[in-house]
Amino acid sequence: MSDMAKSIVKIVVDDYPHTRPIKEGQIRSASVAFEFVKYAPINKSFVPMIESQPFDVCEMALGTFLQALDVGCPIRLLPVVMGGGFHHGSLWYDPDNGLLKPEDLKGRRVGVRAYTQTTGMWVRGVLAHQYGVKSEDVTWITTEGAHVAQYVNPSNVEEVSKDTDLVELVRSGDLAAVIMGPKQSNGSGLARIIPDVDTAIAEWYELNHAVPINHMIVVTDDLIRKDPAVVEEVFNLLKQGCEMVPDTKTPSAVCAGKNKVLNAVKLAIEYSLEQKLISRNFDLDEIFAI
Repeated sequence: MSDMAKSIVKIVVDDYPHTRPIKEGQIRSASVAFEFVKYAPINKSFVPMIESQPFDVCEMALGTFLQALDVGCPIRLLPVVMGGGFHHGSLWYDPDNGLLKPEDLKGRRVGVRAYTQTTGMWVRGVLAHQYGVKSEDVTWITTEGAHVAQYVNPSNVEEVSKDTDLVELVRSGDLAAVIMGPKQSNGSGLARIIPDVDTAIAEWYELNHAVPINHMIVVTDDLIRKDPAVVEEVFNLLKQGCEMVPDTKTPSAVCAGKNKVLNAVKLAIEYSLEQKLISRNFDLDEIFAI
């Protein structure tokens, strides 16, 4: 079948080892052809997808999806993980200002790019469930708002100028700590608050049997209604990509299949409720497209 006779699916997905085989044509479909739309960085695609669904399929942060679903956005989740990992090492402080333990963050100010950021959600879950520091025990200083326009931050969140350097505020002592990834921390001189990250991760994994998810795939309700077979084929193609280039990390976040993502998705809902990122729980039928 020629591409002209196939169902054309407009899709936004970043370049990964598990998506390149699809983009480069190593993985093909007899019934579906993708029209790839590029966004760099990929999170720039979240707002248009939430507001008007200009794409059939789109990569999206899990936390953002849950917030969008909470306000009635007509999208559902495909059980395919684009990226994720453990975030115990994403909380940083300046040792020049004195030793700081996770428990010491109660009553302090901590920076994070956006309160609704999925990495921040996972870090706050770790703090609450492993170290007894609840989200409401901390004042969160942010430089960006939510992707979902209707979302209102809790009262213990303060948004400052987007040009604010959160790392500098940690060095000055105005912030006790900041949430950021290893790439952002390079050269900062900051240290991880959780010193034995591997042990903490092992304890968390033993309890939860899940790898934290950052980005997954969403599909519009419109496509689900019009052609569920196309939705199934999109899932199968993405699943093949995940299986063709397995993640080198053990355990891996990158995977496909509801049974493989369920624990992490349920935890994300639990943490999001605790942190007032969403207003209610969801039935799984509300969440997944297939």
